[in-house]
Amino acid sequence: MKALLLAGAIAALGILPAGAETLRVATSADYPPWESVDSAGNMVGFDIDLGNAVCARIEADCEWTNQAYDGLLPALVAGQYDLIISAISITEERKKKINFSIPYAQAPASFGTIGDRFGAPADKAALTAALAGKSIGVQGASIFENLVDRHFGDTSVRVYQRADEIIADLRTGRLDAAVMEISAWEEFAGANKDFGLTMFGPALTYDAYPELGEGIGFGLAKDADDLKARVDAAIAALIDDGTIAKLSEKWFGYDVSP
Repeated sequence: MKALLLAGAIAALGILPAGAETLRVATSADYPPWESVDSAGNMVGFDIDLGNAVCARIEADCEWTNQAYDGLLPALVAGQYDLIISAISITEERKKKINFSIPYAQAPASFGTIGDRFGAPADKAALTAALAGKSIGVQGASIFENLVDRHFGDTSVRVYQRADEIIADLRTGRLDAAVMEISAWEEFAGANKDFGLTMFGPALTYDAYPELGEGIGFGLAKDADDLKARVDAAIAALIDDGTIAKLSEKWFGYDVSP
């Protein structure tokens, strides 16, 4: 019993035993508040805190790498990483290539723009009409490229490597609109109050748009069954004990846990 209590205290403090397993973890730190780089050059955000909490639970050391989002899945498949943690939605298409943990978050999305150029379309039909012929920005390899193609086909989709590049082109007028998670829009709007970033149209959810996936999870290699079982157990415990809800409040101001 004392050994179990000591192990729990060690995990809670984030102190790892000598010779702890090292896990190579990659993220694309350009999507606040999920993950970003602060003024001191440190990666911070909800996913970073959660990834570290999961590693502490399974007595492993997270060795983080920051790389472009569109390279995360290929690098995982190639064996460069053990985990990818970057607000990655669990979709049937992605499950053909990699494995996923159980979901740790749900994140509805929205279209956004500068100012009030699109008004307030109340439903999908009105939103489709408003977007017709417009240029729409999405992050490369994200779920949003397929979503726009399948549901809002009469648009011009422009793919960007980084989310902040989308914001820059919205501001200069090179883009008419873009689509991201609502939490990301809120963060970019708060950090760039002079830009006039606004969301418009009904929220985009899994119920209406299956392309958005079953939730957000950690990505793992197809054959990483043991690691998946340990990560799943850690995520379940962090949901049950309220850790994910607390991290949600810290980074989003509301609970994104499933």
